[in-house]
Amino acid sequence: MSYRSRTVDKLIEKGLTLGISLGAGFVASKVFDFAWEQVTGEAPPKNDEVDAVDIKRALVFGVTSAAVSAAVQVLSQRGAKASVRKMSSSFGAKSEV
Repeated sequence: MSYRSRTVDKLIEKGLTLGISLGAGFVASKVFDFAWEQVTGEAPPKNDEVDAVDIKRALVFGVTSAAVSAAVQVLSQRGAKASVRKMSSSFGAKSEV
């Protein structure tokens, strides 16, 4: 694999990671907010309600939403790498410019 091919693969991987992260992050945020409402019976705490939210509830929300965010980031990076690997192997020598 040439230097140019590796560089292109890295750019494609970064683009895929960004796209997957944005899409998955949006969906995960909506799903998490829905699940929060179903479990607690209340809307998720937002920035403008800082003083009205119990500290325990805010901490639980913060920790769980951070865990979901981290999982989305890791999975999107792995998905992008796997996609680039599949594309590179399926094109093989044909992708050389």
